[in-house]
Amino acid sequence: MNSYKYIICAFSFVLVIFSSCKKDYLDTAPSNATSIDEQLSTIKGINTALNGIYRGMYMQYSDQEQDGHPAVMINMDFMGDDVVHSAIGTTYFRGAYRWIDHRSEATDLTYFVWRFYYRLIANANMILAAVDKVDATDDQKKMVIGECLAIRAFSHFMLVQLYSARYYPGLNPQWGVPIQTEFTLTPQPRATVDQVYAQVNKDIDAAIENLADAPAPINKTHININVAKGIKARVALTMWDWATAAKYAKEAREGLSLMSNADYLKGFNDIDNIEWMWGANQLADQLPTYGSFYAYMSANYNSVHTRSNPKFINYALYDGISQSDIRRKLWWDGEEATAKDFPGVINVATGLPDDSQLRVPKMHRKFLVKDPAVSVGDIPYMRVAEMYLIEAEAKARGGSLRDAYQALLPLAANRDPEYGQSVKSTTLAAIMLQRRIELWGEGFRFLDLKRTYSDLSRYAASGAIPDLVNWRGVAAASPMWTWRIPRREINANPLIIQNTD
Repeated sequence: MNSYKYIICAFSFVLVIFSSCKKDYLDTAPSNATSIDEQLSTIKGINTALNGIYRGMYMQYSDQEQDGHPAVMINMDFMGDDVVHSAIGTTYFRGAYRWIDHRSEATDLTYFVWRFYYRLIANANMILAAVDKVDATDDQKKMVIGECLAIRAFSHFMLVQLYSARYYPGLNPQWGVPIQTEFTLTPQPRATVDQVYAQVNKDIDAAIENLADAPAPINKTHININVAKGIKARVALTMWDWATAAKYAKEAREGLSLMSNADYLKGFNDIDNIEWMWGANQLADQLPTYGSFYAYMSANYNSVHTRSNPKFINYALYDGISQSDIRRKLWWDGEEATAKDFPGVINVATGLPDDSQLRVPKMHRKFLVKDPAVSVGDIPYMRVAEMYLIEAEAKARGGSLRDAYQALLPLAANRDPEYGQSVKSTTLAAIMLQRRIELWGEGFRFLDLKRTYSDLSRYAASGAIPDLVNWRGVAAASPMWTWRIPRREINANPLIIQNTD
């Protein structure tokens, strides 16, 4: 299967990422099995490889639209209805925003995302095959095994959500994606959606079991027991398993806190924020100039993309935010009196707002780089707030609005001090509104629309510009929610079956 050659190359890359790297080693990786075996023969080498997988989650691959998982996060929100483009901007991510690229088997988007998550899976499988053979303590092995199984579960979960039809309880004979539980060059057929989710749950359950007895990772870049339970909660929510989703969301946030309102306005760029559970810790010397989530999503980094196309919030969603809610301050109300709080992109030469930039009402300041000269900032993959939202949604969908209100209250009251005084009950719609506001720009909207069988709506009330969006509305029943498997995979794997719709 030719596509697997790329996976081998990717693994050799992560192995040497924290040491000196020779180009000829990367180019000849498929013939260097002995070198890989040597690297994985010690617990130190295995941990170096594991660190490389996490680094590979946000590194840039073939071009500027391929910055690992953060690039997928951008695509997920650009394909939704809450992050709105103000102008045509650059070509980057435009095909996703217009709902074109994911429906073609020939685009870089479908190939990159497919290849990226299978790279993570292959790398995790290689480490899993080696870890039992090394001289290490049980705790050291359990930590590695738990993290690799969680990475494998997370990656299969992302793939099946995108390249398959949405999950329905008991009604999933439709094609899913290939399941990879060991490193192999043998072509694999597509499993059913049910089979993929069964494997995801098997892996994340085993990850939780291993991580429960293992020492906690030092850095939030790595998956710990809380994050593994958070992944389990996400999976259960997608599978309509409300009791399990609520249970694990509550357990995932145990011992963790929500951030203060002051911290909420600091730019969402610091992994040390007490609310962050898992994220990327970007270092300036490891990134190309435009190799960052912030080159496209920040409010203050001065790139062509951000300067000419500031992102703003769906007008109707903004109107649903209470005046006393701290989150309302993330978006400009369009009034001159508040303009100073939204300087936009900064001209590094002057330290002042760039005169040539486009400015629009409801433009955001949620994501800010610390240094406007460098497109670097930490990236949130999972936060405590999401766990409150999952529990509340699961309780509501499970039939108890009273319990849903109690689950939502700590988060809603934290963001809006008047919430607890004025709101004494909740509805599913109110919970979903909270979710949209809280997780704006963090990579959830397309998947939320898909899993909840909701229509995409980009009509006048949202502020979306008709000439930019291409598809103003997509019905929940449309086959367009399913991504195409890339042609390069179909050509390399005779067992792959493409969806025909």
